[in-house]
Amino acid sequence: MSHKFVIVGAGLSGLSNAYFIKHFFPKAQITLIEQSNRVGGMIVSNNRNGFICEEGPRSIRMGKYNRPLYHILNKTKLYKEFVPSIQQPYSYIYWNGKLNSVPLQMNLGTLSQFIKDNGSGDMLKLIKAGANMMLLKPNTDNLGEYLDQVLGKELTEKYAESVFYGIYGESVYNLSKGLCYSKSHMRGYKEQEIQKELSLDKDFEQIRDEKLKGANSYRFKDGVESLPKRLHTYLQETYSGEYEVRLNSKAKRIEMKTKELIVENRDQQEEQRLNYDYLILNAPTHQLSQIMTNSNLNKIGDVFRGIKCNSLVTRNICWDQKILPQKFKGFGYLINPKQEQVILGMVADSLSFPSQYPENATNLSIMSIYDVNDHVILNELSKHLGVQIPEPKEIITKSWSKAFTRFSPGHYEDMLNIESELNGKNIIIGANNYTLAIPELVFLSYSKIKQLYL
Repeated sequence: MSHKFVIVGAGLSGLSNAYFIKHFFPKAQITLIEQSNRVGGMIVSNNRNGFICEEGPRSIRMGKYNRPLYHILNKTKLYKEFVPSIQQPYSYIYWNGKLNSVPLQMNLGTLSQFIKDNGSGDMLKLIKAGANMMLLKPNTDNLGEYLDQVLGKELTEKYAESVFYGIYGESVYNLSKGLCYSKSHMRGYKEQEIQKELSLDKDFEQIRDEKLKGANSYRFKDGVESLPKRLHTYLQETYSGEYEVRLNSKAKRIEMKTKELIVENRDQQEEQRLNYDYLILNAPTHQLSQIMTNSNLNKIGDVFRGIKCNSLVTRNICWDQKILPQKFKGFGYLINPKQEQVILGMVADSLSFPSQYPENATNLSIMSIYDVNDHVILNELSKHLGVQIPEPKEIITKSWSKAFTRFSPGHYEDMLNIESELNGKNIIIGANNYTLAIPELVFLSYSKIKQLYL
């Protein structure tokens, strides 16, 4: 049976939707609508004078939920370009004017350094907290309230606040436990079932196991953006005539009775009508609220309008010399909001992926909420590292306005209610409304199409 699918958003979620649509519905016709002039969404990689600069996600973390992503890497042959990370012994938290180590490798040396930086009392409290996490089951979706009960206020404020503020740009007391910690949106992931459906070639498994052994994350030879670019190329070449991407096109409203999406083409400055059997919406929440309101789905529009979004500024700062102190042996560091700094966190890309940078060079990714003068960032960096930072060779700045959904308490339930309201209307809410992690995005994109197939 042939179906017409229209997908709003040609980021990784939309492209993954298209890939798995063709897996389950081989005769499907697919049209992706993208309001920018490129595919890839928030995944942006640039090669600047031999520096791989990631302006969005800096790597793909190893761990759970990888099978659907591996299937894409297998089919597109992108696995041949794996660049594994070199695992560092520490991450750091900036607290009370200095960097405090947190072990990424659990051994006597890293544990001793943790006690030296943080005191034996913190170690004992963390051991006790581990037991509490197994035993206590607080009935709350507020991450801060949950962590207060299992970790205690002191550990929550020092460690958990630093980690989650660095990742999400928001206090744990404003975050959903279900989405940001216990991963309620991933409960449908069953590795053994997916293995039966998404097989992998032996060549892929061999190269993956050889290259990624011991790594905690990976990139590709030309950066993370190779993933959406290669996937788009694969879909074009494999399904010519059945797969189309329309750039510089913005979704305006939905005509429910006729199953049409009204799209404004910015190049031609005219509206177009696209018929669909199924419509998948991967747009940011502020755009979804407008589409729903324009489509007389005011109740859903109001829910999306109430969802807050965070903005973020990323800086890739490049030096043609080593600028980190010798004692700094970490993936990066995170800033606690109580420290009242502009920087949210720093990732030392050139330590994790040295092969992607010139010899003896330094590349740091700096995240901040506020767009300030570069010298403010460099001064804070000098303060945090305890060294005078020299003028960099290059700074590449990217501002992401209202790009990140704030996963507030109750957000998951809001999404489930929206999906219930849309049930029977052949409209599907995309994975980007549930997670920011790449393997999770790909799995949810797969899962939503599989549910439709079943």
